[in-house]
Amino acid sequence: MQVRHGTAPHLYEVESETDPGKWYQVFANGTVMKCSCKGYLTQRACTHLEAVQQSLQQTEGGMEPEETGVPLPGTLDLSRWITKIHGRDFLQYAGLLAMAHDQGLQELSAEFISVTPELALAAAHAFFADGRKFWDAGDATPTNVHQQVRAHFPRVALTRAKARCLRDALNIGMVAVEELEE
Repeated sequence: MQVRHGTAPHLYEVESETDPGKWYQVFANGTVMKCSCKGYLTQRACTHLEAVQQSLQQTEGGMEPEETGVPLPGTLDLSRWITKIHGRDFLQYAGLLAMAHDQGLQELSAEFISVTPELALAAAHAFFADGRKFWDAGDATPTNVHQQVRAHFPRVALTRAKARCLRDALNIGMVAVEELEE
């Protein structure tokens, strides 16, 4: 497996063995190791973590005990936030937020770009302790939200923008439940 440095400190990219050209992000700061792949999200282990560990051993001359990838007490288990809908896995916004806090989220904010009776557009940003910054947008209409929140569809646009921003920041391809229509 090919391993390369990512775009931020403690961030590495590992090429997929089964899908050449696809890369997963691994966060490894010496205390915590996490991967953006589905296997890690559900099982808390994956081959990408092992590849980064081996790469670090070869390039840095060894590993400290805390770098072994063994989950530390209090590490986050995202499996409780994964929901299966029509046979597909979706991640709940609460899980995205928990994982972001676990990875050093310092600021998360959303604001409206435009709100009309037919469409709400929102933008969100997320800033992390290691200097990473992310922005994304979300939208909602009265017809693409659950009927129980239809009167409040602009707020759904805010949540969707934040969810998309956090998915980008955490390199999670799994769609958030809150991004779905009805």
